[in-house]
Amino acid sequence: MIYMDNGATSYPKPRQVVNAIKEACAQVGNPGRGIHPLAVWSSLKIAEARSKIAELFNISDPLRVAFTMNATHSLNIAVNLCRGHIVTTSMDHNSVLRPVYARKYYTIVGAHRDGHIEPQNIIKAISDNTGAVIMTHASNVTGEIYDIEAVGAYCRKKKILFIVDCAQSAGAVPIDVKKMNIDCLCFTGHKGLFGLQGTGGIYVAPHVPIRPYMLGGTGTQSYSLAPPMQMPECFEAGTLNTHGIATLCAGVDYLNEIGVEKLHKAEMKLRKYFVDKLSSSSKITVYGPLDAEYTGVISVNVAGMEPKEVGVLMAEKGICCRTGYHCAPLAHKSLGTVPAGTVRFSLNHVNTLEEIDTVAGLLLSI
Repeated sequence: MIYMDNGATSYPKPRQVVNAIKEACAQVGNPGRGIHPLAVWSSLKIAEARSKIAELFNISDPLRVAFTMNATHSLNIAVNLCRGHIVTTSMDHNSVLRPVYARKYYTIVGAHRDGHIEPQNIIKAISDNTGAVIMTHASNVTGEIYDIEAVGAYCRKKKILFIVDCAQSAGAVPIDVKKMNIDCLCFTGHKGLFGLQGTGGIYVAPHVPIRPYMLGGTGTQSYSLAPPMQMPECFEAGTLNTHGIATLCAGVDYLNEIGVEKLHKAEMKLRKYFVDKLSSSSKITVYGPLDAEYTGVISVNVAGMEPKEVGVLMAEKGICCRTGYHCAPLAHKSLGTVPAGTVRFSLNHVNTLEEIDTVAGLLLSI
């Protein structure tokens, strides 16, 4: 098997992550709901993971990080904090577009035909009534990394809430919430952070007013029928996925051993090698600007074949990729790939040049 579907979920999981789930199965109690050893172990593991996530994203106070089920859960929490008009982009995922659409009062900034978004176009869409800008850090269709720092600087100047979806970029590229002026950072745990599915989180800056998104037991202030209004308990109703968070903790350890920048360079070497091979054929279209910064995501189409047909052929040869819209329908309108979508290959640093030769060779032979 050749696995090139890391944009959906990372595979294989590092040895540390596998060991972490085994340890958690032997140790986990209910965090914050007891003083016996298993409950204490769980509370300490969650605190450890919170601290490591905070350090990874240059967050000063780990308690500003709340754990969630995934980036979609985090983004719904973030949208619930928005007031007034919202600005987002056509390259965003449905985890942004659907909760924003439900709010009714929004502007979607279109991308260029190659999927590029000019920061200035987002800034131009901001009006006197704009309360928030929400955008992806990296496209899950083209892999392009967007200039969130420029948008964040303007939002901070105008005191507009700046929410970033880093589902594709967390662990793949360096992220600094201070430098990038990010008010809310929404991440998932099972992609670039190498944790298990069902994990994620949200960072909320200290100056952002918060209110609960979901109500229930938190293990604190149980005498009160009103929910806790402080971070992180405000967003952590119910028992947390301690097993998953333990793997997230191990995943960050793995990232730190390698170094995010080193990992990104390795992926970019593989990506360039793949794109250069595919660009030798006039039958294959590779989507995205030529001069952009990227993650390991590559979307292509083969002339005369539907993406699904290509996907079936890949699967028959033991190659894991993804076809279709990738839950980003407006991105495909921008790219002109409606109604079929694209074939997406998403690499990580454990892929090899030999694997790319095999996959590219098959695509070129179609």
